[in-house]
Amino acid sequence: MSITTTAGDELDVLLAAHYGAGAANQALAVVLAANIGLAQHGNRPPAGTRIVLPDLPAAGATRQRIRLW
Repeated sequence: MSITTTAGDELDVLLAAHYGAGAANQALAVVLAANIGLAQHGNRPPAGTRIVLPDLPAAGATRQRIRLW
């Protein structure tokens, strides 16, 4: 999914609205990685900026279980 910003939009508010307030912090890193150059605008991207909103990794998806025996 992607969105296009309008004048006055704030990135943290957009992320909280899309991902939920509890996931906004985790979403920031994922969204910035998916949108190269977005971070240079800070919290207020210019109007007309297209922002890709990727799915968040499932909780625990980065953990790998190792069985020793």
